[in-house]
Amino acid sequence: MYFKQPYFVLNQWDTDILALSPLFFNFLTDFLVIKWDAPSNSTICSTKSKGDIPLKSNLNKIIRWFCSKLSYNELASAVVIFLEVLNGQRPNITLKPDEERPPHYRQFRVAKTPPLVEDPAPQENISDWQELQILYKQQNGKAITQVHRRTGAKEPPPKCRCNHCNAPASYLYLNNGDLDSQVKCKICGKTSPTNKPRRESKTQYWCPHCNYALGLWKKHGMYNAFKCPNNKCSFYVKNLKSLTPEERNMRVDGKYSQFKLRYSFKEYHFASEGVKLKRPFEAPVDLNRIHNNLNTVALCLTFAINFGLSSRMTASVLTKVFGINISYQTVLNYVNSSATYLSDFIDMNTPLPIGVTSADETYITVDGVTRYTWFIIDKISRAISAYNLSETRGAEPAMALLQCCYGHPELTKFKDAEIVTDGLPSYDCAVVAYNTEASKTNPDACITKHTVIGLQNLNSESKEYRVYKQHVERLNRTYKYHTRPRAGFKTFNGAVCLTTLFVAYYNFMRPHSYLKNKPPVRLECLNDKTLYQNMWIELLRQAA
Repeated sequence: MYFKQPYFVLNQWDTDILALSPLFFNFLTDFLVIKWDAPSNSTICSTKSKGDIPLKSNLNKIIRWFCSKLSYNELASAVVIFLEVLNGQRPNITLKPDEERPPHYRQFRVAKTPPLVEDPAPQENISDWQELQILYKQQNGKAITQVHRRTGAKEPPPKCRCNHCNAPASYLYLNNGDLDSQVKCKICGKTSPTNKPRRESKTQYWCPHCNYALGLWKKHGMYNAFKCPNNKCSFYVKNLKSLTPEERNMRVDGKYSQFKLRYSFKEYHFASEGVKLKRPFEAPVDLNRIHNNLNTVALCLTFAINFGLSSRMTASVLTKVFGINISYQTVLNYVNSSATYLSDFIDMNTPLPIGVTSADETYITVDGVTRYTWFIIDKISRAISAYNLSETRGAEPAMALLQCCYGHPELTKFKDAEIVTDGLPSYDCAVVAYNTEASKTNPDACITKHTVIGLQNLNSESKEYRVYKQHVERLNRTYKYHTRPRAGFKTFNGAVCLTTLFVAYYNFMRPHSYLKNKPPVRLECLNDKTLYQNMWIELLRQAA
């Protein structure tokens, strides 16, 4: 969003805005240059002397400056006016229209066609020079003689041979003058280097559209990016022709990065340190040395996890109902410590997916900042097959999620696995990375991904696989029921601990109507347990 016009006019505002107009003029003085030669009831502001103002990049600075000029009550009054503008109750205040992107604006999408991993160029069959000599004699009645050289003429190296028919040096003569780097064969008529053999190609991937070698474009800790540099590639030519005249003008102005025209591929590194699952760490207390018994810990888990109560409400229930005097901080300590104890046990007993799975991410709030929780659920067993938490929605946590569900691509035993996701590009990157690694040693372990976007079935794929997407959306709603009473988390580890215990409750305890009120995963140690607190006690004993 930029001020592209050299001048703009501020007209007379109503009484509420006039109260803020001196403040706005101070803003214009700090960020723009004001010309006071405007007609009455208006001010013309020039932006030429200080250049265009990138409001998107300076938005935080503008907000900090705005707040520094107002008291608390003045800011509250200004917020009311801003809300009225957003609700359309201030028709005299107009907003700049949304910035429209060109039709072919660059979007982060992974190419569906994988690159070629073998040189597509056909290898020329090397013929034996003696066979060609015999064939020539049969056709012409005489053999090809050796090269007759002039006295003092340069000769090829004695050990030099033709790269095409393996003819010796006596049938070769220098072909490029004083350079002496190329010879021509009298048998097959083709050229070869004298003593500098061609270097072996280090190309790893080739473009599937033009068979051109992909060049290394970018290096990253998680991946190497390759791009096809061929200007005659059919993929590049097709995308270039599809640009509108306005988009072509943008390219002339130097905005090449706005459009994705060339074929590109990212080679991900699964051995990188970034591919890690988020799990609980550092138990606040040792459950073997607490003042209360294990039954009290189990009651805390029952009310905080199974019934989704906050830590304060859980402490109140234990005090007012059971007569157990306990603080909310103690409840948090018991919950986080139990998650640390049970984390490995939950991962060991998480079932492998049976059929088609579906994955999705949902947001949580940690210390006022948005973070994300990832789930994969199996359609047949209705069990959570993998979970992860992350600070971003990038490819790294998505790859860790797939690896948690299906195992490492070199060791997995899955064949023809299928997963359904939304349109988040991170899933595309994760599946491509997983399949690239699996194709080297275990081609049958490649994952087939299906994409379901939006609420309407705009294509046949969305119509066929939407039912799978609805399962994980229902799981997210159940998860929100357990996180909403917290009103956000104070620490990221606290969110990880709650999610870990939620997975234990969902898989091992929660009755499911589709499974005839049975949990998705039936553990033998819980078969004779009917009370939730007894189930938690048994899980803690099994994990000890």
